[in-house]
Amino acid sequence: MRVLFAHGLWSTPGGSKPTYMKEVLGWNVVCPDMRRNGWSVSSQALTVRQELESSESFDILIGSSFGALAIANAIEGYEGDSRLALLAPAFGVYDTLASQIGDQAMEIWREEGVRSFIPPDWEEEVLLPWSFMEDALACGWPVLQHRTVILHGRGDDVVPVENSYKASRESGTTDLVEVDDGHRLAESLDMLPDLVSMVLS
Repeated sequence: MRVLFAHGLWSTPGGSKPTYMKEVLGWNVVCPDMRRNGWSVSSQALTVRQELESSESFDILIGSSFGALAIANAIEGYEGDSRLALLAPAFGVYDTLASQIGDQAMEIWREEGVRSFIPPDWEEEVLLPWSFMEDALACGWPVLQHRTVILHGRGDDVVPVENSYKASRESGTTDLVEVDDGHRLAESLDMLPDLVSMVLS
């Protein structure tokens, strides 16, 4: 099983999900540094497209959160026979972030042009330009045209599961699997083989 995995915004290529796929499931996983072209959705979608163009073919594309959103954007309109498994995809990321930081902070970000974030478990801050949000608004709801399965936790306090409901309703090729788990889906990784079987069958 050859997998292209796209990690989340604050995660790394050596995170728990690709490690689980490699060490427990025995899959051949290619996990690029999703931030190598930048932090925005468009920049990370470019990273996905570069991998698709430069490597041998993948059996499935799997993404987590922001990485899942990047994959969905990367292959929107892509003519190849791609199969996707999206884990707590960050659909509607503009509205999600806006609701988390509040109207006043959003206005300050817009006026000052940059905002500082300290990601979980990071020591250094990350400065994101306002253009990150403009891009998030433009790329927040890609159309899922390829065979796709979404895994989303009912207890997700980062990306509302309702966002995945909306994305799957608007797609004729997508199944949504809802589980009792949080955003990291740490208790649901053993479901990955079944998810992959769903989209490859």
